[in-house]
Amino acid sequence: MAERSTDTAFAPHHMENGDIPDHKDGRKNSAITSPIVLDDYTGEVLVKKATGKSKIRKGQSEEDYQDQLVQFFQCGQGPVRTEVGWMDKLCLENHNYDISIKQERQKLTSYCQRLYFNKKFHESHEFALKLLELYRPMDKKNKMVKEIEELEYIIKNSKEKQSFT
Repeated sequence: MAERSTDTAFAPHHMENGDIPDHKDGRKNSAITSPIVLDDYTGEVLVKKATGKSKIRKGQSEEDYQDQLVQFFQCGQGPVRTEVGWMDKLCLENHNYDISIKQERQKLTSYCQRLYFNKKFHESHEFALKLLELYRPMDKKNKMVKEIEELEYIIKNSKEKQSFT
């Protein structure tokens, strides 16, 4: 960890035009923002929160950091990338989605919304009906109310817009 500089370049006697900062050393509340290094090897530091309480922030050894890098890039193949146009390639017929997982439901609902906003009203209507059949039995304790209302909105409006086209 690098040591904090004790440079007094921002002290009041160095200010131009007679401007005087709010604090003695010219830094914004340095007592709160500057951490105190407890262990150089692990990087453990003591920080003071805005409330005045002290908190020990755990560090990470170099070996742990290197192990984490190896795990991230070799085991996990790095960060997950979402390619442009991924939703156009979404295969809905052959893929079994686990709708108990919120991210999977959002992916399917987003696809339905995309159909609607691309003015494919017949397809969005049919797909929203399928999703509604899947979502309703899972809606225990009204946890999926917004998702179901969104699908009902798409069904109602896509049906109206189909009759006009």
